[in-house]
Amino acid sequence: MNGISAPAPVTGLPARYFTDMQVFARARENIFFRTWQYACHAGEVANAGDFVAFTLFDQDLFVMRGDDGAIGAFYNVCRHRGHKLLEGSGNRRAIICPYHAWRYDRAGKLRAAPHSDAVAGFARENIALHRVRVEEFLGFVFVNLDADAKPLGECYPGVREALLELCPGIDSMLPAHEFSANEECNWLIAVENYNECYHCKTAHPDFADGVIDAASYSIAPFGGGRCLRHRARANAGGNAWYPMSGKKYGSFYLWPATAIQVYPGGVLNAYCWRPLGVDETEVRRLWFSPDGAVDAELQKLIALDRDRTFAEDLQLVKNVQRGVRSRGFAPGPLIINPDGGIDDESPVAALHEWMRAAVD
Repeated sequence: MNGISAPAPVTGLPARYFTDMQVFARARENIFFRTWQYACHAGEVANAGDFVAFTLFDQDLFVMRGDDGAIGAFYNVCRHRGHKLLEGSGNRRAIICPYHAWRYDRAGKLRAAPHSDAVAGFARENIALHRVRVEEFLGFVFVNLDADAKPLGECYPGVREALLELCPGIDSMLPAHEFSANEECNWLIAVENYNECYHCKTAHPDFADGVIDAASYSIAPFGGGRCLRHRARANAGGNAWYPMSGKKYGSFYLWPATAIQVYPGGVLNAYCWRPLGVDETEVRRLWFSPDGAVDAELQKLIALDRDRTFAEDLQLVKNVQRGVRSRGFAPGPLIINPDGGIDDESPVAALHEWMRAAVD
């Protein structure tokens, strides 16, 4: 014996990170309100006046294509007495509050307020909707509530170039299909599940035998930002879900709640997670195609993914959330494999490090 003891294993996060309302509140303020959040795809706001309204925690927001062709993002609240302005998606020549009919143009500037001419000193030209930072990233539209946040490219360096290499036509793709579900778990449990494939051979045998070459799968930090890159060769066996021989699989998880994924052959898809409560998370599963259409091959892939991998994960994360609330739960060692590969939970350790840095 040389007297040198082995380092202690890395242990997972205690239950409070997934169940405690105070931790959840700090994540809301320190993570989600200070990072880039997926809002919609540029194809959904292709024309002047097109808009998409959405909610991040208790903040109502919308994005709209302006008359100048640029995409703007705004708090979805009237500057008069706070009523919500827009619901869902659609197209508007002007933004008219349904409460008192204050009228804003597509740039968010107030253009009319009934009977305001009777109010001395009413300066319409000084009133506008409060803007939110917005950036378009290869067709994906992100918003950030932090006015001082770094640009997307600085937060996730190298991702744009890597995605263009993996899927050269990515910036011209259009939304083709979407489905969503409540995962009935904390958002961090959901993204942990996405960012490790240690469970894939057990829980996702069809994915591990139908999409990827499991022996080549790896997940690792990428680019120096808070990003995890998934890589694998395509499955070349007889159980492949669709023709993909010789193609690559890749995904980029962008902390905290978006993943842009390319199935072998340039099949573009994405995940977006949105916390609804400490133990509720909406996951949106997004699919894209060059013309926005779903052909027979893509339809087959969507159905297989939804009914197998997606459905399997819904049950897994729901069971984990129940487990972390158990009096018998104590976090065990993570499987940190120095060689990486599919049986490695070092990406989960990275997520835990980022979480601690934000909320502790």
